[in-house]
Amino acid sequence: MPFEFMSTPAKNRFQNVLQTAAFWGAFFIFAFVGSLASVACMVPAVLFRGVRARFFGQRLVRGLFVFFVGYLRAFGLLELDVGGLSELREVEGVIVVANHPGLLDAVLLVSLVPQAVCLMKGSLARNIVLSGTARLAGYIHNKSGLGLVKKCEERLREGSNLLVFPEGTRTVGGELLPFKMGFALAAVMTRAPVQTVMITSEGNCLGKGWPLFKRPAFPVRYSLCLGRRFQPEPGQVAKQFGRAVENYFRETLVRSGGRHL
Repeated sequence: MPFEFMSTPAKNRFQNVLQTAAFWGAFFIFAFVGSLASVACMVPAVLFRGVRARFFGQRLVRGLFVFFVGYLRAFGLLELDVGGLSELREVEGVIVVANHPGLLDAVLLVSLVPQAVCLMKGSLARNIVLSGTARLAGYIHNKSGLGLVKKCEERLREGSNLLVFPEGTRTVGGELLPFKMGFALAAVMTRAPVQTVMITSEGNCLGKGWPLFKRPAFPVRYSLCLGRRFQPEPGQVAKQFGRAVENYFRETLVRSGGRHL
């Protein structure tokens, strides 16, 4: 945006005001548009429970998140490096496993991964902003037990991609939390490949302990990098497979410096 007639301090002040307004606008857009879509999806989510309905819901959520990420980038709130993730555009029936430094992680990944199904907390599934769309898209509540694995298997066989943050919550204090092994059990039982994605960010914006409405320094810089793909072997123990994936994350993030991790 050209402002040649303005002095540098004036340009900086204008940009600061614009980004602050866009920052508060982002909360309004996410809450208002998300709630509107969620309410609109509640009845269809009850009436239509087949594969086509779930695929429609997944495409809807992805479209909303693509729009939201585009908004953040257009106003200079977010700088995003997703080099190499173009390979994910063609995947089907894959478990995508990522670390979890901040609240934007799921939004960014869903905007990039086709036909994504999130393994999500029950509290998020009951949130008005997400409940209707998540239900229509066939998202899975993060509960333990065989029922969870059966739902994961069903979604994977349909051709959806399962998105999992195995830490279970955002990373605390910059150190990777122990992985929960539900993803490994699903992988071993379905023989689905596990595609790792490394997420790093500068600072702790929207990380654990960051006040939700605290304005960070803009732009917030995120990097998503495609990691190794793991294929479970016949007869492999889920815990052993899961630990191999977890160790890979720890070693790779330490080598890369992690920037936030």
